[in-house]
Amino acid sequence: MAKQMLAAVVVLSACGTVMALSPMGPPTASLEQGQFSLGGNYFYSEMDLDVDVLGTLDDAEVQFIGTTLSYGISEAWEVFVRLGVTDIEFEDWDSGSEFAYGFGTKVTFLEGDVVDWGVLFEMNWFEGEDDGTFLLDTYTVSDPDIDGYEMQIAVGPTYKGDGMRVYGGPFLHFVDADLDFTVVSPALGGVSLDVEEESVFGGFVGTEFDIAENALFNIEGAFTADAWGVGFAVAWRF
Repeated sequence: MAKQMLAAVVVLSACGTVMALSPMGPPTASLEQGQFSLGGNYFYSEMDLDVDVLGTLDDAEVQFIGTTLSYGISEAWEVFVRLGVTDIEFEDWDSGSEFAYGFGTKVTFLEGDVVDWGVLFEMNWFEGEDDGTFLLDTYTVSDPDIDGYEMQIAVGPTYKGDGMRVYGGPFLHFVDADLDFTVVSPALGGVSLDVEEESVFGGFVGTEFDIAENALFNIEGAFTADAWGVGFAVAWRF
């Protein structure tokens, strides 16, 4: 068990992932039918991960930088795609930048003069691999490979003020990944582990401001019992 835990630390740190909280924005649709929105996102988060039956890896730090393209199918329904890169740090390891992508949708199910209510769903996929060999204590680990997905489901209100919106509510956060690597010294062969989130239920809150005609600025925070994150975004509607 000790050898697998040490190897898991190395592999998770050497492979870039998005196994962390991701930006959500308001849970309600905000685009007109046929309208697009293009924005840039930055999000920093820390979380604990449950590695199979071996235990918890604490305080993985993840930074996400990317872009989000949204489209209004109707005034109450929009969809979006996200492309970007992530960087993960754990103890003395830094993955560098790795490609990440995802998609999502927002639906307003109750519209009011001041407050709208909506639901959000998003998924992000990640993978990482490294052909190197890593030495930690007496164990040599090679050929780490990880792939999986992250899913977030949120529901809540959006308060509509003069040139700004405030939103928040509860959300669910899921991580499911397969982690494969080889312990070459001592010759122990291949190891395959399941990686999951430590906590599922959390909350989020954010504010969105109009900074120019068709231009928005957003700042947001999210947390679960074993993770937290904060970030911002700038977007243009057209």
